[in-house]
Amino acid sequence: MRPQEHAQLSAVAAAAAWPWLKQDVWIPFAASILIDADHYIWHAITQRTLSLRSALHYFQQSNPPRIADQRLLHHPLVLALLLFLAVRLRSRLLGLILAGLTFHVCLDRFHNSRMDRLKRELNEQAHFTCPTCGVQLDELELHTVHTPRVILKRYQPDNFVVLCPDCHHAAHQRPAGSVSA
Repeated sequence: MRPQEHAQLSAVAAAAAWPWLKQDVWIPFAASILIDADHYIWHAITQRTLSLRSALHYFQQSNPPRIADQRLLHHPLVLALLLFLAVRLRSRLLGLILAGLTFHVCLDRFHNSRMDRLKRELNEQAHFTCPTCGVQLDELELHTVHTPRVILKRYQPDNFVVLCPDCHHAAHQRPAGSVSA
């Protein structure tokens, strides 16, 4: 899920939680956004650069890596430890931080499951054959053709096409909207 989608959905959740949390609503909201700092730290260490622009470019590539090491704050053990500490210390602050982190992780899980399902369905529809060059592979890559403004329409199959790695890379080299499929 793109950072702006996380921010939009977190803002909606914060607005919904306002009647109960009042001025503390910023805590889970900030936690749900700042959780992705682990991606940036992983990138800074492995790529040896502190450039935020470089990190954004790296994670917005056609197939961003799904590496467990870059998701320290997303890890269930970290969340369980935070839950333990929040309960043990009876800390409202830690509980609110945990709520924001958990909301973000749930959004990630939902997004990944929907994208995996779309990829599988579109691969089957294409008979595992790239529509651009005709090469057959065990698994083609999912390419976004159109990103709707409305988040609820994000997971419709007509927003995507499956391509072989070479055609997928080439699609990202062309101007937006010029994918042939």
